[in-house]
Amino acid sequence: MIRTFKDRMDKGKVIYDPTAMKLVIIASFIIIFAIVLVGSISYYITQNAVVKKLKEQDLTTIVEVVSTKIESRIDRAIETSSILANDPAVINWLEEGETDPLAEKNITQKLNMIAKEFDYSNAFLASSKTGNYWTEVGLMDQLSEQAQNDAWFYKTIHSQIPVQVVIDYNKARNETFVFINRLMGDVNNPLAVVGVGLSLKELSDAFDSYRYGENSKLWLINDQGAIYLSDTLDERGLNINNFIPNQAKDGILQEISKNPNDSHVMEYEDREGNLKDLISYPIQSTKWHLLYQIDRNETVSFLSSVKWNTFIAAFISILAVVFIFHFISHYLANPFKRAVQINQELEQKVTERTRELAEKNQAVMDSIDYAKRIQESILPGKDEWDRQFRESFLLWEPKDIVGGDFYWAKQWNENECLIAVGDCTGHGVPGALMSMVTISILNQLTETEYKRDPALMLEQLNRIMKNTLHKESEDSFTDDGVDLGICYVKDKRVLTFAGAKISLYVKMDEAVEVIHGNRKSVGYRKTPENYQYDNRELMIEENSVFYLTTDGYLDQNGGEKDFSFGRRQFMNLIQRYSNETMTVQKDIFYQALTDYRGKEPQRDDITVLAFKV
Repeated sequence: MIRTFKDRMDKGKVIYDPTAMKLVIIASFIIIFAIVLVGSISYYITQNAVVKKLKEQDLTTIVEVVSTKIESRIDRAIETSSILANDPAVINWLEEGETDPLAEKNITQKLNMIAKEFDYSNAFLASSKTGNYWTEVGLMDQLSEQAQNDAWFYKTIHSQIPVQVVIDYNKARNETFVFINRLMGDVNNPLAVVGVGLSLKELSDAFDSYRYGENSKLWLINDQGAIYLSDTLDERGLNINNFIPNQAKDGILQEISKNPNDSHVMEYEDREGNLKDLISYPIQSTKWHLLYQIDRNETVSFLSSVKWNTFIAAFISILAVVFIFHFISHYLANPFKRAVQINQELEQKVTERTRELAEKNQAVMDSIDYAKRIQESILPGKDEWDRQFRESFLLWEPKDIVGGDFYWAKQWNENECLIAVGDCTGHGVPGALMSMVTISILNQLTETEYKRDPALMLEQLNRIMKNTLHKESEDSFTDDGVDLGICYVKDKRVLTFAGAKISLYVKMDEAVEVIHGNRKSVGYRKTPENYQYDNRELMIEENSVFYLTTDGYLDQNGGEKDFSFGRRQFMNLIQRYSNETMTVQKDIFYQALTDYRGKEPQRDDITVLAFKV
């Protein structure tokens, strides 16, 4: 309340002006009305925004995550079956009538390796010439057109479709399987059907973790509504009309039929009158759809607490405004002047802090630029590459100014040299420091007896890094290491490769072969100190081209679905353009990743090295 210009004292009490009292009351009511109005409008806007976000973003995000897990498993299975279908050893064996027992043993072992190491239920090949059905355990069956269980094989042979993804719900095992059937050779006259089978039980068990609330449901269905996967075991093999009204079922299936490659959102009331949201999302590599149902009351239940919190906040704000109004009116002389003074003081402090931050930032950038020059100085230069390779190209794109990726070469006479590509922990300055440590150790190892054995170099590097970085110390909170691929070239005729989570891609004639490295990185605490790496020896042909890359190129996300670039697209680039000059190849590999990435940021350091000996 505001005092009169001339206060009068009556028995020791202050007398206030009635007009000022009325102004304070009117102002208070106006403020109360404004706060209540703003609170009501805010609640209404929040409720609409929550529902809109739920339909347009949250539901789509949930089903996108689940569909990505399913599609990644299927894409990897398709890639595996394609590699098996293009294997020259398998093709020769089938064309010769499967009579070579040694080849039979090798191919059975290959099927067993594919099934176990890549976590498939089984790997198989079925010959159209002999009718033999081979799996990872050997010859399993003799296929016959008269056998009903073998109808799938002859249907696949006559389909002329290169790759088919077939889903099968097995009631006896209460499990859902996906089979990848890949035609080998000419689709008009295929030599065999090869592929892998994988169980979706893990994804089915994980469905329950994606549920939102008590009454949400998640199903994998076909275009007829048949349920293949569910968060409840008893529901698999049924139809969604057992769980949602026929009108809702017909509506969502009609939308799927009209636009099978799009997601669709609808709402409906169940038999108890509860409002439900329903979204379908396509699994792009198949004809299946994810169906996600959620109770509207559960998704917006928090709005009730928002409403009460808004009411409480409004009440407290009203009391605070009245108190502050009274306090300012009585005890602060010239409040506007005081506000200007405080604002000037704040501006001065902000200016000082901004200048200090700019100076510190410049010092940090100067240090990082100097670190970049140091890192580039220890990496091989163009002259060194030209001395060692007939042709080569290098893509080296750190995510930041400096990075953890590096490339390295060492030649000690005209007939022997080492080439390596590595990916150290992290990126930026920490990654650059790790790369310099690794290169220093590699240079030391070239002065030892290990220099002609890449596998022993990796083993020795692992021991040195673990001892140097105190990996076995109980109080160590860091875990640093490196993914590394090393090639030893002798007499320009023989190449020996060993890798720690880095593979070597080789283009010979028309085929692209992947030489996988070991699955353990170097230097990490989980890598045993006595872990042994494996060498792989290759004979170098006239037109052989070798490629080494870190995971920064393969894992870069982009494209329409925001997936990783992937090994398959990388191998396609090698297959199509390996005959081009290295200068042209470098531009192609760089532009391909740039176009795929689009507006997405670079996720990691990128290194690709290609060379001809």
